[in-house]
Amino acid sequence: MKIIRVPISIQIIAILMLCAFITGCVEVTPPTGEQEASSYGPVSQGSGDMKDLVKNQNQTMTPPVQSPGPSDQQGATEPVSTSSPETPLPPVENESFVKVTPKDYSQLKGDTQTSYLPYNRPISTDNRQFMTIYEILNQSFMKNASAYAYHLVTPPLYIELGFYPKMVTDEQEVYKRTGDKEGTIKYTKVRPSQDAWFEMRVYDMDTNQEIIREGYGKTYSMTNKTAAIRRAGTFQFDFMGDSIAADIAMKIPVDNSTVNAFSNVSSLIEDKKIKSGLLPSVFLQETDMGQGWQRTGDLIHTPVKYSSILILPSSGSKLTQDISKFPGSQDAVTQYAQTKTANSGETHIAITAGDEGYGFESIRKTGVVFRQGPYLVQLTSYSVPPVSLDELKRLATLVSGRITQTN
Repeated sequence: MKIIRVPISIQIIAILMLCAFITGCVEVTPPTGEQEASSYGPVSQGSGDMKDLVKNQNQTMTPPVQSPGPSDQQGATEPVSTSSPETPLPPVENESFVKVTPKDYSQLKGDTQTSYLPYNRPISTDNRQFMTIYEILNQSFMKNASAYAYHLVTPPLYIELGFYPKMVTDEQEVYKRTGDKEGTIKYTKVRPSQDAWFEMRVYDMDTNQEIIREGYGKTYSMTNKTAAIRRAGTFQFDFMGDSIAADIAMKIPVDNSTVNAFSNVSSLIEDKKIKSGLLPSVFLQETDMGQGWQRTGDLIHTPVKYSSILILPSSGSKLTQDISKFPGSQDAVTQYAQTKTANSGETHIAITAGDEGYGFESIRKTGVVFRQGPYLVQLTSYSVPPVSLDELKRLATLVSGRITQTN
């Protein structure tokens, strides 16, 4: 059998023709899923000339090519958007700030004329001092408020505010290691409570306008404050706060002569205040005893007790008076019974003074004891010669009458 050898060039040509035949028969899915010719490109509307094809190609926007994704493998292709990206708009102006027409300043009320004290009060001098005309110390504020009114005739008026906020303790544990030593360290910090705040508002009562606002905490600094009113008028001071105590002092600047005059008046007022809180003047005075009697020794005068010693130097007679006021009449009854026990060695004689009473008399000692309401009165004479029992009865009746007048 004769074998025919095919030249290598013919074999190569045959292989190339076979490859071209195979590759030309691949099925392609249209982009829109429909087998239309328009999906592959523009359809020529002319006579088929190349110029018409190029012209139509330029008039048609070619969609961007997308890389195949998972949906392409399933035979579903999403349509491609051909719209151009939006152009960003310029930022608008801040609408919170709007330019408007200013108010008519002619409608604003002018400041009232300032009046001063009749004497010369320089701005700065060694003789100038500050006089406290009103003071509130350690006033507690627990979500409450208080208000005061004052007619200021001689400005300026300085308002000094001192604060005592509620303090809280914070504890923090920190782990620390130094070399081969380690452990937990506890730090303690004491600070003002964040709930502590105070505010003062001052109003002009003639115009009902708020003229000063000052305080502590919230939007205010945590320091003591000083404010001033520099015009005459009638003002209302409102104080409010929470978890804080405050010292409030109202002061005006004056010269030394005014300070001295005011100090004398203040001393008299303070004495009146002290005396008003003490036991009323139901006790015996030197004038009640007669000519020549004097007070000697220590004097005890409190809101619930009065004790003093009266003496007549010419004769040596001496009288001790002890007057006590108890919270209730029953307490006085109990103490009255105890005096009877203490004087059980004496012969008791009933007297007509107060609600109940008795007296006793000996060579060197005489005395009367009586109870009237919450009062217990003891008049005792221990001397040579002693004050007579009849004289003590007279003095007891005098004290009893004064007690009746105080009720």
